[in-house]
Amino acid sequence: MPSSFTPFVLVTDRMVFVPNPIAVSIKAYRALFKRLHEDHTFCDMGFGDSFPARPWTDDEIRDLLQSDVTRGWGGKNMGDFAVGLLPCNSSEGDVLHRKRGRQLGPSASKASIIEDSQLADADAYADVEWVGYACARDGTTCIPPLAEGDAPLPPWQDMLEMRYGIAPEHWGKGLALEASKVVVQWAVEERGARRFIAETQKANQRSGRVLEKLGFKKVDTNYFQEKDVLDEWEMVAA
Repeated sequence: MPSSFTPFVLVTDRMVFVPNPIAVSIKAYRALFKRLHEDHTFCDMGFGDSFPARPWTDDEIRDLLQSDVTRGWGGKNMGDFAVGLLPCNSSEGDVLHRKRGRQLGPSASKASIIEDSQLADADAYADVEWVGYACARDGTTCIPPLAEGDAPLPPWQDMLEMRYGIAPEHWGKGLALEASKVVVQWAVEERGARRFIAETQKANQRSGRVLEKLGFKKVDTNYFQEKDVLDEWEMVAA
């Protein structure tokens, strides 16, 4: 866990968002992440040929998650969140909601941020149903290097990459949009994000619709240098 990281989670009425420095130690979440990246439908839609589905070991998944911890949370203190559904009418869900937190953003916000060292204990999430992940990270660390003569990139606050992945059995339930809204709000309120970028496979109309509902617009930036297969998007924070 990065020395600069203070354990916290984001919570709504039905969802919990656990940062990767904690989530990497949660066996059930690693199992979900493993299953997603072995699923051809999920990988084809999200990554195309750049990251095909294949068998993974638990150690490989841990290393994959740890790379985000090191690069993202160890840098600008942002990156992937494990997204889970809170248990209904259970002591665990009640405990998370009873913990003293603070409202995230404006008074209309339905999300809270809870900071507590006990949240670093993986056992605290034993009854959570893990459904996917959502991410806001420094996009300048995730795109190909600039070629000679290219214009310099904007400041990192204007290059927050938004991404998400939801298990196929939960598609069509609005979870991707709901989760993304919370993580975007967190990045704006807690990290000073001003502008977000994203990329989707051209054939991935489902993700494109989610981004449009978030307020993204398709642009011709070519940050990812794969115009033939990717659409690029941006959203300026309100």
